[in-house]
Amino acid sequence: MNVTSLLHFESMKHIGSQTQAASINQHVAQALRVFIEDFYQRLAPAFIVILSCRRPSPMNFYRNIMQLLYESVDTMILQLVLVEFGSTRRIPGPRTHNLLLVDSLDAFLDIEIHTYTAQSDGSEYYFIFLQQRDALIPQDMQGVFAYCWRHQLINCNVMTQSSGGQVLLHTYFPYAPGRCGESRPERINRFQGPAWQHRDYFPSKLHNLHGCQLLVLARRVPPFFDIDGRHHRLWGLEGQLLKELSRRMNFSIGFEGLQEQQSNHTTWTEQQLLQQMLQGRMTHLAIGYVRKHIQYAGNLTPVFPHFSNRIVGCVLLNAHNLTSLEIWSFPFQALAWVCLLASFLIFASWFCFSLIIRAMYAALLFLILRHHLHQRLPDSLQDLASGGYTAVMSRTTLQDVREVPGLQEILSLRTVLVASEREEEILRQLDRLTSREGAGSHPLIVGLLSQDALLHLTQRGHRAGAYHMVSQHVLEQQLAIYLQKHSHLVGHMDRLVMSIRAVGLLHHWAGQVASERYFRSRFLYREKSIRQPDLWAVYLLAGVLYLCSAMVFLWEVLSVRRRAGGHT
Repeated sequence: MNVTSLLHFESMKHIGSQTQAASINQHVAQALRVFIEDFYQRLAPAFIVILSCRRPSPMNFYRNIMQLLYESVDTMILQLVLVEFGSTRRIPGPRTHNLLLVDSLDAFLDIEIHTYTAQSDGSEYYFIFLQQRDALIPQDMQGVFAYCWRHQLINCNVMTQSSGGQVLLHTYFPYAPGRCGESRPERINRFQGPAWQHRDYFPSKLHNLHGCQLLVLARRVPPFFDIDGRHHRLWGLEGQLLKELSRRMNFSIGFEGLQEQQSNHTTWTEQQLLQQMLQGRMTHLAIGYVRKHIQYAGNLTPVFPHFSNRIVGCVLLNAHNLTSLEIWSFPFQALAWVCLLASFLIFASWFCFSLIIRAMYAALLFLILRHHLHQRLPDSLQDLASGGYTAVMSRTTLQDVREVPGLQEILSLRTVLVASEREEEILRQLDRLTSREGAGSHPLIVGLLSQDALLHLTQRGHRAGAYHMVSQHVLEQQLAIYLQKHSHLVGHMDRLVMSIRAVGLLHHWAGQVASERYFRSRFLYREKSIRQPDLWAVYLLAGVLYLCSAMVFLWEVLSVRRRAGGHT
């Protein structure tokens, strides 16, 4: 409404606005004023007022009420929208705090409030003043609440004024003892002269769901989410989180999709999981190693991220064992070996230091064989790139790597993709590529997977000390629970997840499923068995020494014969 119309709107007297006593109009206007000052003006700098009437008399009544409000409220910043029946014009703008003035259910439906917020991720407030005949109020109020619940509008209140001037406030509780998903009107407040009976205008409806069931779409991805099929016991980092949310909000859990995946002997990908959620539209949330990603923001609503998942690189230590030739040459650097060979030619030096050098060499060999020394292991992404490693990863990880401009080193590597999103498949592929024929003595293969999954799988497979984790992590993924778009659960779950994360429960649960101390221990570590190619250096060195000794022996025999022939 423009300024000229607004001034005209305030100043003119409308026919039909005095269909009831002026004192009742003052009483209704005072009820709205107290609510606006107590709630909307404390939460936001501005709010929106929407008028929609099918009959002229209620419209004039509302105009009179607005005029009384202008006279009684000192400062009130608002956007005023007039909805005309049959008009297709839409007024853009935020619709977070709303005061709706309607005269019937049909007039309320004309506003189509859900179309303005269907793509938002927040919760809105709707204070609806329904001016209707007393006999029709219950029916229209039930229709308003059914509409609100159908479109996930949890904060919906309806204020009514009876013919006797009584001003009441109703709302609906979809989660109540003995009934779930209903939109039955319940009275929560009453205006008593100068103030409302209670100042809690929008009571919380999600603190206690009274055992009502929430349908959960999940996939089993240890160590993040898993379930014991026999006892239905939740396990894993996200399993514990879901159980804690269920305890705090008092809801029961019904799973969707797990039985189908189990019967097909497969695990849905992240994209398949969220696609199932979009198609079904019946499930409340999706969980199971799901990243918060911008590509899903248009159709689903994420809860506040509950865990930062590190993607790291790991290599098999056995793939970097020193070969037999490297073991013999490892104790001294190249310069030391040159000096030793030079001193060998100088008999006096060799005679003086041979015993000391032999003792040092024997001690170093014993140290190498005793403590499982390896080649220099990669410790950064640059080491992997310059070393020419082949990276084994899932398609999800590759997708995230491509979106980070600073990870060009990883993109330059030769890549082997694993079809499954289960992290154990990456380690299996790493083992297969390392031990295959023709891989060489030092196969340069690195697996890229979740750090927590690596720690868990190492512990579950009793392979402590079998892997080396590259110190520089590749990237961090934010894991989140996904809800239906514009879900009524998002605000409350955001606060709960932030609270759970702030006290360190997520890190505690992560420590229960995986131990870095076990990962780095070596008490179960076993070197690969010695094979024939590992002994070639020993054979070569022994052969060279035997050849040298044979040549010395022949040289001595020939020398003796020459001297004997010279004497005769």
